[in-house]
Amino acid sequence: MAIGVAMLGFGVSGTVVALWRRIPPAVASQRLGWCALLTALALVIVPIVTTRIPLDTTQLLWDVRQWPAVGALYLLLAAPFAAGGLVVLLALTSDRDHSGWLYGASFIGSGIGVVLALSLLWLVTPARAVAVPAVLAALGACAVMTRAQRSAAWATLALSIGVAVIPLWTQRIAPYKTLPQTEGYPRAQRVAERTSPLGWVVAVDAPAFRYAPGLSLGFRGQVPHQTALFVDGGLVGAAAAWSRVPDSSSLLGWVPSALPYSLDGMDSVLVLGAGGGLEVATAQFNGATHVTAIELLPDIVDLARQTSEGDTPDTQVSWIITDARSFTARTAGHYDLVTIGPAGSLGSSAAGIHALNEDFLHTTEAYTRFLQLLGERGVLAITRWLSIPPRANVRVILTSVEALQQVAPDHVADGLIVARSWGTATTLVKPSGFTAHDVARLRAWAKSRQFDIDWEPGLTVLQPGFHELAEPTLFRAAAAATDGDRSARAFAGDYPLRVEPVTDARPYPHHFLGSQALKTLLKSRSGDWLPFAEWGYVTLIATLLQSVVLAALLLLAPAWWLVRSAPRVRVVPALGYFGAIGLAYLATEIAILQLLTLLLGHPVYAVTSLLAVMLVCSGVGSVWSDRVASFKAWIPPAVLSALIAVVGLGLLPAVHASQGAALPVRLVVAVVVLVPIAVVMGMPFPLGLKTLVSDDSRQVAWGWAANGFASVVAAPLAALLALEAGSSVVLFAAALCYAAAAVISISSLATRERQIAHAPA
Repeated sequence: MAIGVAMLGFGVSGTVVALWRRIPPAVASQRLGWCALLTALALVIVPIVTTRIPLDTTQLLWDVRQWPAVGALYLLLAAPFAAGGLVVLLALTSDRDHSGWLYGASFIGSGIGVVLALSLLWLVTPARAVAVPAVLAALGACAVMTRAQRSAAWATLALSIGVAVIPLWTQRIAPYKTLPQTEGYPRAQRVAERTSPLGWVVAVDAPAFRYAPGLSLGFRGQVPHQTALFVDGGLVGAAAAWSRVPDSSSLLGWVPSALPYSLDGMDSVLVLGAGGGLEVATAQFNGATHVTAIELLPDIVDLARQTSEGDTPDTQVSWIITDARSFTARTAGHYDLVTIGPAGSLGSSAAGIHALNEDFLHTTEAYTRFLQLLGERGVLAITRWLSIPPRANVRVILTSVEALQQVAPDHVADGLIVARSWGTATTLVKPSGFTAHDVARLRAWAKSRQFDIDWEPGLTVLQPGFHELAEPTLFRAAAAATDGDRSARAFAGDYPLRVEPVTDARPYPHHFLGSQALKTLLKSRSGDWLPFAEWGYVTLIATLLQSVVLAALLLLAPAWWLVRSAPRVRVVPALGYFGAIGLAYLATEIAILQLLTLLLGHPVYAVTSLLAVMLVCSGVGSVWSDRVASFKAWIPPAVLSALIAVVGLGLLPAVHASQGAALPVRLVVAVVVLVPIAVVMGMPFPLGLKTLVSDDSRQVAWGWAANGFASVVAAPLAALLALEAGSSVVLFAAALCYAAAAVISISSLATRERQIAHAPA
C-alpha cells in the first residue's frame, strides 16, 4: 500500500498536467518552483491530518464507514508525491533535450534518500524523522524559485525545520496491538525504549503481566516478575530473572517447549529466534550444557540481558546476532536439539495479521536444513500457537514430514510426535526415529503436565485427553503426512484452509486463506469470518480494488475524454508502453525484494539495498539514455525481458549458494545481481519520451500518468501474485511486460517511419 500511495501521487501529477493546455517551457519553469514549495508544505501538513483520521481496518468487512476513511488516508498520503511528481514532470516538459539527465537526477536523489532515511532512523524516532523530507523539499524549492519567490521558500524552510525540532504529530498505535493493551495494566510503565531501522523496541514493566505460552493448567508454582518486550507495538517475548525462582516451583519445566528435554542427551541446544530468552532459560533449566541462541534484533538481546541480570551466567549461552537461515547455512555444528518457540501472542496468531509476512523460518528448505544440523539422536522441536480451526500446526506437521522424507526417508513412520496444550502444539521430529523408550518417556512427561499426545509412531486411534478439539485435526494431519506424499497432498487439498508446505519461492507460512475459502466466507455472515480472518490478505485485496478504481477514474477516464475532444492526439500507444514498463518495474522490485530478504536476513536490509541500488543505478541508466539513438529505443526493454527471465530462473539457487557467507559478501552478491538490471531499467522511460510522444507537454504528461498508475496497480497485484504463485512467476510476468513494451516501441518507430516516408516533400 505504501508503494501504491507513492505511485498514485505521481500518476495524479501526470493527469493534472495532461489536462492543462500546452505549457510553454518558460511557464513550466515558473510553475516548477511553486510545486516544489507545495511539496514541502504537503510534507508538513499531511502527517498532521492523517494521524487524526479515525480508521479501524479490522472493521472493513462489515462497517462501510471505514472505506471512506481508507480512501481519505490513501489520497492524503499521495498528496506530497503528487506535488513532487509535478516538479519532476514540469522539469521534463520544460527541457525535453535533457530528459534523461532530469529523470536520472530524480532517481539518484531518491536512492540517496533511502540511505538517508535509514541513517536517520538510527539517530531519531520515526515521528521526528518524518519531518526531514519537508526540510529537503524546502531546500529544493529555494534552489529553483526566482528571487521574487524565494521569501516564501525561506519561510517554508523555517517551518519545516521547526517541525523537525518539535513535531506537530504524535505516533498513534493501533489499539489492537499488544503494547497499548499491556500498558493498560495497573502500574504498567515503560522501562526502556530504543529505535533503529530494524524496529521500535519497547520494554514494559507491569506487575500483572505473565508470559508463558501454553503453560500447563496443572502448574501451581511461582511465576517470576517479567518484563514484556515489544517490537513495533507487537509482543515478541518477555525477560525475567529465572534463577531467582526455586527449581521446584519453576514454570520452565511446565511449558510445552520443555517436552523434548524429557529425553536423554539434550546437552547441546540451538534456539532459533531466541527473543526475550524464555527458550534459552528453558534449555538451561532442563540440563543443557551449552545453548546457542540466535536472535536478529540486538536491542532485544540487550534488554533481555539487562532485565535478567543475576540470572544463570552466560558462560553456558552463546548469543549470536544474525538471522537463523544464514547461521544454519554456514554452521557445521551438530546439535542434540534445535528448537523454535512460539512467536508473539495467541491474539496476533489467531488474527492472521502476519499473513503477508515473508517468513523463511518455516519453509520446507528451512526445516530440511535444521534436520541436517542434528546429531545422531537429535530432535527438532517446533512450538506454534493453536488456532481454531487448526492451521499453523497442521502446516508444521506437513512441512516437517516433507523435510524428513528428504533427510531420513526410512524414518518417516517413526520420526514424528505431536503434543498439545490448551493453547499451543509442539511438533517433534527425529531423523533417527523415536524408540519405544522415547515414546514412553514423552508420554509420561506429557501426562504429568496435563498435555495431550495427538500423534506418536504406531498410533491408530486417538484417545480422549485433557484438552479435546472438536475434530482430531492434528491426528489426521499426522496420519496423512506419515502415510506418504499422496495422502499428504490429498489431506491438504481437502482441508478448508491452505495448509500445504511452503517453499522459499513462496515463503508465506502464515497465509492460510486461499481464494476458494475467500469465496465461501464472503457468502457467510460477517461474524463467521472471525476465526478465519487474515487482515493483511483482506487489506491487500482492498488495496488492489481501490488501485484499479483510482487508475480508471484518474487515468483512463480523462484519457478517453481527451481522445474524444482531440481525435488527433494519439495516447493509446503511450498508455500501453508506459503502463507496461510501470507494471514491470514495480513487479521486478517486489519479486527481487522477497528473495533479497532471504539472502540478507532482514526486510530492512533488503529494502534498503534494493531501493538504493535500483534507484541510483536506474538514474545512471536514465542519464545514459540521452546518448541512445531513438531508433534503438526498443533494445533496452527487450534486453530487460531476457535479463529478468534469467533472474527468475537463477536468483533463488544463487541465494541458496551464497547464504552461508558473511553479510558483506551477501551484500556484494545482491549488488552484482541488481546493478545490470537497474541500469537498463532506467532507460525505457526517457527513451519512450523520445519515440512515443510529441513535443506536446500533454502527451509527456500522459506517459508519466500511465507509468504512475500502472505502478499503483502493480504494487498490490505483484504482492498478491507472489503470495499465490511465488516470486519466480512475478518475475516472468515482469519479463512479459517488458517484451510488450519492446513490441510497442518497434511498432511506434515503424509508424513514424511510414509517416515520414509519406509526408509531402
